[in-house]
Amino acid sequence: MRFRGILLTLVVLLAVLFAVVNWPALTEPLPIDFLVLSITLPLGLVLLLTALALSVLFFFASLLDRASHLRRLNHLERTVESLQGKLERRRQEELVALEKAHRERADSLEGVMVERSEALATEVRGALADFEMRTKERLEQVQERVELVRDELAADIGEAEDLLARRIAGDEDPPA
Repeated sequence: MRFRGILLTLVVLLAVLFAVVNWPALTEPLPIDFLVLSITLPLGLVLLLTALALSVLFFFASLLDRASHLRRLNHLERTVESLQGKLERRRQEELVALEKAHRERADSLEGVMVERSEALATEVRGALADFEMRTKERLEQVQERVELVRDELAADIGEAEDLLARRIAGDEDPPA
């Protein structure tokens, strides 16, 4: 993304430099044939304004694309929150089920069977704790990635808004 921004800035700077160096040629009126009528206009300025209009159109298309990315990120965040809630409910259900099974076994078995069921419950809790730890790590990684992408998108949109505000205000110098 940054490479595209740098490349676009470089192209705009080169176009501005080209327009400044060739300003007399750009403002020289030439006959332009529109098939239906013929008008004498500065052809260079017409082409320059066309290029500027296309650049603005590309800029707005890029903003719409960024907005789409932000909507997808918001959807992913809601999905992560939903999955966290489901994971917590599932964990509670499993804990309740394990405790119930443990009580039933403890009531029906004696001696060695009681010890074996406790060992099994401990093993399952350890596996569940492992599973929760891995899941939390993955969720943290996803959240970090979502925050990083959101911050980059917000920064790019802010830069684009600043550039647009400067251009609207009449500041012709692009940002360095």
